[in-house]
Amino acid sequence: MTMTRLQYFRYQKLRIGYRTWGDRSKPPLVLLHGFTGTSLGWKSLADVWTSHFWVVAPDLPGHGASKAPPVPEELSVAKTAEALTHLMSFLSAQPWLLLGYSFGGRIACHMMRNTPVELQCVVLESASPGIDDPKERALRRQQDMVLADKIEAHGLDWFIRYWRSLPLFASQATLSEPRRQSLENERRAHSAWGLAQSLRGAGTGTQESLWPALSTIKVPVLMVTGAEDTKYRHIARAMHEALPESQWVSVNGAGHNVHLEKPDQFDQIVSRFFSEQNYL
Repeated sequence: MTMTRLQYFRYQKLRIGYRTWGDRSKPPLVLLHGFTGTSLGWKSLADVWTSHFWVVAPDLPGHGASKAPPVPEELSVAKTAEALTHLMSFLSAQPWLLLGYSFGGRIACHMMRNTPVELQCVVLESASPGIDDPKERALRRQQDMVLADKIEAHGLDWFIRYWRSLPLFASQATLSEPRRQSLENERRAHSAWGLAQSLRGAGTGTQESLWPALSTIKVPVLMVTGAEDTKYRHIARAMHEALPESQWVSVNGAGHNVHLEKPDQFDQIVSRFFSEQNYL
């Protein structure tokens, strides 16, 4: 399925680039990438899902075509969630479904708290609703600021080498060469400035903790994690216990990025969930 050309939507200080796939008469499905990703990272799955959905995938602020504003607070998780909700209203795309991976999942958590009427269901892949402990959150914010400064000082090449060496992504060493190259191309679509600003304004340390709000969220939620991603397995288990209408699936042989490492299994799991919500 052919995707549309890159289009832009402006909301307050944010100018968001986005792409769409498929027939807009079908139910809208919004896909939110992770940190260092872009909308193009969803292409293979978007091509599959266009048989049932009109797929909308933005480049999140500071990534790809969505340039970072000069003031970091303008691209906070909360402001980005607000901007994307307005994007869907602008596109007259309601009601809609939402899938967020990692950083995109943190934004999705804000959207499902703030827009329960428009949202029909949510998939959270390796996502977190923030850090609840104030001391831990302050420490993480400090770490994010230090890393942001290093990205600007040392440049994009340095950061890409650093990022792919993190234990969180160790399982990606088994990816095929074409998939590794595709991932590398995505990461190189950014600027050091944009990624640094994203960390400053939308890092986990700056995000409001949504743990207290989870029990009030009535939207059906599916959480997907990789069995090799211990940290996010624990987070998903705790979220599953707190969210009234939630499911959780752990995928064997996968790490943090399940949709990249096990795309067929990810498609099956998510499609089954959408079918249960009467969208397939």
